[in-house]
Amino acid sequence: MSGVHNHRRLTDRPATHTAAHRSGALDPGRRLVLNHTTLWQSTMHHMSTYSSCSRKCGKGVMKRAVACVSSGSYSRVLPDASCAALPKPSSQETCVIKRCHKQRKAHWDMGVWSECSVSCGWGVQQRHIQCRQSFGNRSTMVHPQRCASLTRPNATQPCHPRVCSHWEISTNWSTCSRSCGEGVQTREVRCLTADKQHNTACDLDSKPAHERSCNTIPCSPFEDENCKDRRHNCVMVVQARLCVYSYYKTACCASCTQSAQRAKRH
Repeated sequence: MSGVHNHRRLTDRPATHTAAHRSGALDPGRRLVLNHTTLWQSTMHHMSTYSSCSRKCGKGVMKRAVACVSSGSYSRVLPDASCAALPKPSSQETCVIKRCHKQRKAHWDMGVWSECSVSCGWGVQQRHIQCRQSFGNRSTMVHPQRCASLTRPNATQPCHPRVCSHWEISTNWSTCSRSCGEGVQTREVRCLTADKQHNTACDLDSKPAHERSCNTIPCSPFEDENCKDRRHNCVMVVQARLCVYSYYKTACCASCTQSAQRAKRH
């Protein structure tokens, strides 16, 4: 809407005959009445149409420009003080297009992190990300575009359960501890990281053997001067399985020892 408010201001002045009066070189909107000593000027407020409401729903404002201008065919904008005697029209009004519906908030919903993709070293964990919209005490999954204005959480992240380690055989088998009669050989087996640092996280079930038997050939019983048969019927003692008794075991030491070694091999 637009409109004008008029105001005419009368000013009594002495009738002086200046060059401006004689030539009529006066500002637009002013007239000199020669048969009186009165000079008058008419002013008014000019209003532009209201703008659109500042909001699409709920209470907003409409604005318009209000200016003080001179009337007549040479209208021009004047300082607000020139229209001080006129009530200035409002430059804005309240407007309500329609009632706003309560906004339902959308949010990103994050699932729990998965197990790390590796048992050692650097791997990846994952989780499900959903855009959900709340409806009172419940929510439902909606299109991700509803959450476009929100920062989307990461669906993956790096993980490092532990330093990777492995078993390493550091030495060869040692010399057998005995030349006969079953000895033992050993070697060093260490749990190391990739950069050769000692570690304790290796799988014990996969550890290589660090000890083994050697020289299982029995030693000759005659090499022991104290282990001899002292009876002539030691063969019968062995057949009768009397070597379990200490008397016969001592009396028939050589025969009983050989019998025991044969039983071990079988």
